[in-house]
Amino acid sequence: MKKIYLLLPILASLVSLPGCAKKSDNAKARPQTDQVPIRTALVQALTLSSVVSGAGALVSNQEARPAFKTGGVIKRVFVAEGDNVLKGQLLATLNLTEINAHVRQAEEGLEKAKRDLQRARNLYADSIATLEQVQNATTALRLAEESIEIARFNQSYSEVRAPVNGKVLKVLLHSGEIAAPGMPVFALIGTDKADWKIRVGLSDKDWASLRNGNPAEVSFDAFPGKTFQASVSDLAETINPQSGTFDAELSLKSYPPRLAAGLVASVRIFPESGPPSTVVPIDALIEVEGDRGVVYVVRDSQYVQRTEVQIGKLYADKVEIAKGVKPGTLVATSGGAYLKHGKKIAIVH
Repeated sequence: MKKIYLLLPILASLVSLPGCAKKSDNAKARPQTDQVPIRTALVQALTLSSVVSGAGALVSNQEARPAFKTGGVIKRVFVAEGDNVLKGQLLATLNLTEINAHVRQAEEGLEKAKRDLQRARNLYADSIATLEQVQNATTALRLAEESIEIARFNQSYSEVRAPVNGKVLKVLLHSGEIAAPGMPVFALIGTDKADWKIRVGLSDKDWASLRNGNPAEVSFDAFPGKTFQASVSDLAETINPQSGTFDAELSLKSYPPRLAAGLVASVRIFPESGPPSTVVPIDALIEVEGDRGVVYVVRDSQYVQRTEVQIGKLYADKVEIAKGVKPGTLVATSGGAYLKHGKKIAIVH
């Protein structure tokens, strides 16, 4: 017991040593802090335009499937698959035996109707025929005239001519086969430069951002390293049920050295610039889900406020904010993993 009392003055003297006092002073000189270091950026109002990209194919906007108006046996086909044809060129004819016979029958019927009408008029003048008989004969003459007009019209359309300048893709019927009225005999595509289009499938958002006349750039796998100018000429009003996309057609303003249906094309379309958009750096977005996200707004350069925002379009390293913050607001772009509502911050420049 006596030894314990003797140690107490020694312990008290150790506490008062200079080294221990310095350590205690340093602890008081370093105040504890819970500030999170962050970098910041201003919410901006910018006029941005996103490029619409897609893949498509070269197609001919002019397709034709010419046919005989009347049925009959095909007498001769004058072209083969792959042939280039000119508008109005004779492609095929029917055997005219039956058709010419119909014309002759109509001609003879017309001559008879003329004689019957003359006879009825003479008899009516002699008070032998009635006025009704003259009227009936007049009607019969008009019907005979219409019959011969139909027969001659069918006779003139007993041949198939090319409706466009183009190429024969397919010969569907051949000499000796029977063609029904209106049955296609050939499949043609137009080959004039104005007939060629680029058809590309787009998402609904990309489709909605475009207008006819928007400029575009086109490149073909067949002609690497070359770019051709084009513009939007048509936007589909309904979805393509096969692809599930909305089709856009582009008219070429400059052309590759050779054109063929089916050439694969990559397109970049440039929509018109709209009104300024509210944008933030994409790094400022936290907890993104669908078109909703969270940003941390800096208040008084001292703490952050958790703010929910509605997201619009993406532009490379920026994102449009449709609702939630206004231009000029300061938002955190780093340290998001350590932030929460009301957290104190230290801005790092």
